[in-house]
Amino acid sequence: MHSVPLRRAVTALASALALAGAAASPAAAAPRTVELVNLGDSYSAAYGTGGLQQADIPRECAQGTGRDHVDKLASHPRVEVTLDAACAGYTTHEVRALVEDEPLVRDALAEADAVTLTMGGNDIQWGRFVQACSAPAEAQYGPGPCDTMLAQAPGLIASAAGSAAETVAAVDETSDARVVVLGYPHLFDAGQDGPLVSAERAAQLNDWTDELNTALAAGVEEEGAVFVDVTDRFRGHGVGSADPWILFGPEAGEHNLHPTERGYLSGYFPGLLGQLARAC
Repeated sequence: MHSVPLRRAVTALASALALAGAAASPAAAAPRTVELVNLGDSYSAAYGTGGLQQADIPRECAQGTGRDHVDKLASHPRVEVTLDAACAGYTTHEVRALVEDEPLVRDALAEADAVTLTMGGNDIQWGRFVQACSAPAEAQYGPGPCDTMLAQAPGLIASAAGSAAETVAAVDETSDARVVVLGYPHLFDAGQDGPLVSAERAAQLNDWTDELNTALAAGVEEEGAVFVDVTDRFRGHGVGSADPWILFGPEAGEHNLHPTERGYLSGYFPGLLGQLARAC
């Protein structure tokens, strides 16, 4: 495994993403453009921002069509997103298969200075937890199915975190880039009962999101990646809040329980940009 983060990635990112905005001294060399590759699941693929499109890779790979944190990062004058291969529905294993087996991805990673991604949520099939623990499901089937799912959470989370670490290691084998893994927000406002989920179940599901983020952070940081926790930036904006940044409703369809465009731009983007700048 490569030693990460390497000095060339740190130097490039520091030049391109410094937030101070001070002009370079006359003697300083002009900062070069940072080449960035985006991988991961639907939370890296702009799901929730609009329609659907096929990613520019020769595999089935769905992405949203609106603006997200990656799109905004691409507008930075010193950042070039050379490949966006985030795919909705992908597990850590599928992301790793892209890294190991897809020539287009491997070629982009070989030249990359930074790699960004979210992963792990599909490994534990988080949607099944929400379905089993929803208020309508509990009204029909009682608390048993939800309690059974929640009892399985520790093992599923441990497995997802271990696989995420292996995926970072696979990136390291291909690239000297700095790897930045972003976590997941709380999906629900746990302040009161709602039509989707009770306050008690919302709090439990949010607690397990925290457990997943903690396990992912430990696993990927062991492999030299940076982990960005976004829960504080999304706080107060879950489903059921006065200003939700998470989609829920019949009109959202398959985009349900994904960030809105504002969620990506106000929740994910500042955390990503700030962490890259601080890390450099």
